[in-house]
Amino acid sequence: MRDSVLSNADEVLERLEDEIAFLAEGLAGVSEQLTDLTTELAGLLAGRDHDRVGHATGRVTALLGDQVLSDLTALAGLGAIRHGHPPNRDDGSGDAIPALTVEGLPAVGYDDAGGPSVDSLRDRLAASADHLQRLSTFVTDRFDLARAAAERGDADRALEDLRLVREAAGSAPEGYRLWLTCLAELTDATGSAGLVT
Repeated sequence: MRDSVLSNADEVLERLEDEIAFLAEGLAGVSEQLTDLTTELAGLLAGRDHDRVGHATGRVTALLGDQVLSDLTALAGLGAIRHGHPPNRDDGSGDAIPALTVEGLPAVGYDDAGGPSVDSLRDRLAASADHLQRLSTFVTDRFDLARAAAERGDADRALEDLRLVREAAGSAPEGYRLWLTCLAELTDATGSAGLVT
């Protein structure tokens, strides 16, 4: 009889491990896609490809939908069953979401003719591009922390990190609009040459 009980326990544990592995693999795939998008975004911003930058920021938000929330929650619950209550860890969850407003951009300087300085407009564009890149990096890094917390069964940390991830991704469209505004300023000042570094 005891062997039968052990056999059932082993089967339950095996099913638990399989489900954890399945969920962890799916969330690792999301991490990989976020990493790829962060890398891709750097090149698109450097090339000032406004349509593809907008598309990339939209894809980041789309990746972090309800299915990710459901999978992360399930993984955290199963991780807690498998590993017990996790110890408190400081994984940098106090880090602030990157933020930038028009007021936070470098000031527009003026040239001798009284027009906006092209160098200052380039600085503004660079600052807005850096902001989008920081947001994307924040989303990618913090999602990895959320996934790791879920795997060790720390549901509170996992869900808090995911909340920050989704909040940061939700601010990306505003960052994109700010970048577009800076790109338009430079283009207006320089014509088509504004699209070339």
